[in-house]
Amino acid sequence: MILDVIVEDKKKRLVEHKAAVSEEEMKQKALQSTRKSVGFAKALKKDGLSVIGEFKKASPSHGTMDIKVDLKERILQYNDSVDAISCLTEEDHFYGSTAYLEQIRKMTNLPVIRKDFIIEEYQVYEAKVIGADAILLIAAILDDETFKKLYDLAYSLGLDVLCEVHDEAELQRMLALDVEIIGINNRNLKTFEVTMDTTKKLSAMLPKDFKERGKVLVSESGVSTDGDISALKQSHADAFLIGTALMESDNPGALTKHWKEVYANGSDKGKVCGLTREEEAEMLADCQEEFAGMVLFFPKSKRNVTLQQAEQILAALKKYGVSKSVAVTVSPTKEQVEQIMRLGFDYIQIHGTLSDEVHDVLRIPVIRAVNVAGETAEDKESIRRQLESVLADEKTAGILFDGSSPGAGKTFDWSLLKNIQKTDKLLFLAGGLTPENAAQAVKTVAPDVVDVSSGVEKDVSPCAAFAGKDAEKITKFVENVRL
Repeated sequence: MILDVIVEDKKKRLVEHKAAVSEEEMKQKALQSTRKSVGFAKALKKDGLSVIGEFKKASPSHGTMDIKVDLKERILQYNDSVDAISCLTEEDHFYGSTAYLEQIRKMTNLPVIRKDFIIEEYQVYEAKVIGADAILLIAAILDDETFKKLYDLAYSLGLDVLCEVHDEAELQRMLALDVEIIGINNRNLKTFEVTMDTTKKLSAMLPKDFKERGKVLVSESGVSTDGDISALKQSHADAFLIGTALMESDNPGALTKHWKEVYANGSDKGKVCGLTREEEAEMLADCQEEFAGMVLFFPKSKRNVTLQQAEQILAALKKYGVSKSVAVTVSPTKEQVEQIMRLGFDYIQIHGTLSDEVHDVLRIPVIRAVNVAGETAEDKESIRRQLESVLADEKTAGILFDGSSPGAGKTFDWSLLKNIQKTDKLLFLAGGLTPENAAQAVKTVAPDVVDVSSGVEKDVSPCAAFAGKDAEKITKFVENVRL
């Protein structure tokens, strides 16, 4: 397993470190240090969401980071947005370095945690010397005796400890040791698979008085979307440790601010579907809508657009800064999907069936439609089966709940979704949404994204030609969603 490989490589690196600075010399340097640590736990205990922004250059699961700025610029951006900084110092698999942490220490007054695979006292002393305020200890690689020895040593040096777990057994061990800060890693360190369900599952096992006793809960790894933030909010974590998404962001400060707002106020994302005109892109931009949908290859719909029209609307969306385009389809063919991808859509929304042939060629995230109708046991079983199918698909990025007749402008019983468990997939709510019922829909379901089409279209007589979207209705819809 990769974890075993990392630990073995760390042991070899420690031999090199000790050859450069002996164990006794490193210990004395740490004990003689007069620098007062910045409180890591304290920074995470304030009201609202705290964010630990990470600096790393690579990871075994992701590969090399697409880093758009150098270390100095990134830390300056973090200084204005995050609440603490995590620095990877593991050399072989994360391309980290103790030198990076030493540089960061000179650039910030925020608490800095050394994130590494710490297995010996030498590394704890080293963390103190290079300017760390906290260290990471991973339950999966340490027995209780060693963990407690390193934990106590860290606190004796004025360092906080983030105690990382990724399963129930490790959580129970940390609770028995009565540690102050528990970090739940959403990434399984043995398989490197990520699911936000890990935090939700394990956080539910914490004692009821966990927070009352001054303890801190951190959710680590995999956070990259508003849906992740919304899903993890239920865990009541004090902080999220976020690496790849911030490292590869052009503006980590704005992204951090946005996610804190989502955590505090819920998602305010909207998706206006059924665009047919270029000017409608500007309507969405004025309201800061994020998702825009177009119907393709479905001539039965009055909102169906040609490939040429879609290309023109996509250009307008890009011009006006509407960031996420969605091609809405019904049981598409392989050829149709390939045409959609060539146009440059960000997502494809699929109603009806998804064939194996189509699935194999998909290279963009998929939003799968789940039809909701009725309250009978059979109806509920149908929802369960549909969800089970789409959740099992690694290409599913979002789930769109719609009525039994998509595109008909009819609502369904939203209460049927009250007990739908949040996942790492974006949850879209569609079906008969209007400016008048949007606020209630959000309150009842708490989706990540609300999806509207006919509810924001111009009123015309039954005999009149289709007139498209209404700017005032879109504005009103967005306002009510964000109440």
